[in-house]
Amino acid sequence: MNNIILNQKTGQTQVRIIKYDILRIVACFAIVLLHVSSSVLDTVNVHSSEFLIMIVYNSLTRFAVPIFFMLSGLFLLSPDRENIKLGKRILKLVSLFYVWSAFYGFQGIIFDVLTGGGTKEFLLESIRRFISGHLHMWFIQTLLGFYILIPIARQICAEGRCLQYFLILWVVFKFFIPCLTEAFHLSIIQSQVNSLGLDILTGNLGYFLLGYYLNTTGIKKHIRLIIYVMGIIATYLTIFLTIHDSAKSGIYVETWFGAGSLNICVMSTAIFIWFKYCRAFDSIKYPNLWKKLSRCTFLFICFTYF
Repeated sequence: MNNIILNQKTGQTQVRIIKYDILRIVACFAIVLLHVSSSVLDTVNVHSSEFLIMIVYNSLTRFAVPIFFMLSGLFLLSPDRENIKLGKRILKLVSLFYVWSAFYGFQGIIFDVLTGGGTKEFLLESIRRFISGHLHMWFIQTLLGFYILIPIARQICAEGRCLQYFLILWVVFKFFIPCLTEAFHLSIIQSQVNSLGLDILTGNLGYFLLGYYLNTTGIKKHIRLIIYVMGIIATYLTIFLTIHDSAKSGIYVETWFGAGSLNICVMSTAIFIWFKYCRAFDSIKYPNLWKKLSRCTFLFICFTYF
């Protein structure tokens, strides 16, 4: 069920899915925990208990970024939704990117100048960081790409079979084929697949479309239970395989945390579906509070690396 809340600016009531606001907040804190748990993984002994603990935390939070992409698609891709003000959204995202890019790019050199230091090389490096963005700014750049493709993505969503076809191809080319070629060392087949030039099927746009699809598609209870079990198994495999491969190689191996990891996709899908169907959120209290907290998550993520 949706929650009816009062729009403070217009004085009108509006429908809002508060459970998705809560999911966004959960994903936000998961991203913070992910960064904290992975910040020193490269320097910790892979056979130590500290490494195992950090891998567990890191694995349990890998759903966060896919969930953010899915939630964005859920709210923006409805063919029936009017007046999304695409140009304004793109301009706002570009502005936010360079504001935060300037903050991360020049904070070091400002400190050096104030203390009497600073070099030309450091200034040039700061400019480069400003243009390309800080390490975690890739998220905003990817989201900007999604926004540019919204008119096309909405047309895909308008036709159910077309959307299903795209998602099937996305799962095959982004997850199944890379997993199989990696497992059986079939790099020559992967190179042939890459030569097809299907870049749009190997990126994160599928998550953007998947959020809309899962929200608008009814899923029977026994199917949901199967997905939940698969999500639990995927989470366990993420932990086990990362620890196993790292111990075997003697260094931290993040293969199973990668963008093309099927286990992360399954885990994220299971969490999204659980939030969608969990009845505990149907009568949530203080909907306006959750709405306001949800709106702060983007700023919180931008500030995560400070």
